[in-house]
Amino acid sequence: MQWGRSGCLDRPHIAFGLEDFLEQAEGALAPGDAVRHTALVLELFQVRYIPFVVADQSVLVGVLGLVAKDALGFLGGAFIGAVNTNGRPIQYHPVPPDTPKWGAAWKRAVAEHYNHTVMLSLHGSSIAQKQNYLDLDPTYKDAWGQPLLRMTFDFPPNDLKMAAYVTSKAVEIGKAMGAKQVAGNPRKGPYTTQQYQTTHNTGGTIMGSDPSTSVVNRYLQSWDVPNLFVIGASNFPQNASWNPTGTVGALTYWAIDAMKNKYLKHPDKLVHA
Repeated sequence: MQWGRSGCLDRPHIAFGLEDFLEQAEGALAPGDAVRHTALVLELFQVRYIPFVVADQSVLVGVLGLVAKDALGFLGGAFIGAVNTNGRPIQYHPVPPDTPKWGAAWKRAVAEHYNHTVMLSLHGSSIAQKQNYLDLDPTYKDAWGQPLLRMTFDFPPNDLKMAAYVTSKAVEIGKAMGAKQVAGNPRKGPYTTQQYQTTHNTGGTIMGSDPSTSVVNRYLQSWDVPNLFVIGASNFPQNASWNPTGTVGALTYWAIDAMKNKYLKHPDKLVHA
């Protein structure tokens, strides 16, 4: 993997994301692009709820953790949250699965269930796979003639097994809450961009201890170009499910501290491997 950057100064360059230097890489930057899984459980109650109030609560009723593969047949986990993100009438209209898609029956179902529904949202991990990666598109280019970033991704069997298992647990929770009807909808393949999902993509310029399997070292410094620091969720080797912003902030402080107290005093590779 060669960056091929020329004319670099001794001061560090920080790249938030990939756009500034993708055109310098040959082939794929790194395998292991991962997205966050989402699944949904619909609970229909007789008691009346106000969607916006439920949204404000956003109570987590589960826990994220690693599950032993030998026990359940998959690696990973998810958190389960009672998360209604909105109550907008045009967008938000929960109805039972067997409801007609249009017409008077659909309208009656929307009126009946609009404020009698609680959503359990499941956000699961995604394990990096060699067949999921980022590279430079051989056909499509941006306005400056540079190749666009191309993402190759599909859900591996491991993640689909995890989604099915955690969704079944959420259904159990919904029934225990007393819902008159509970409908689970686990994530299924293949991956599609037509269905909205809070993916929080990670990977692509992953951090590691070996230049042959990672793009940046533990200080988020490029293995190939010492004055290039890459900061973002692209550093994550895996997608552990939780929103990456907090960890990205911590990694930013970590990298800037290394620039200030290590790199600027001795402009060179901070890790030799």
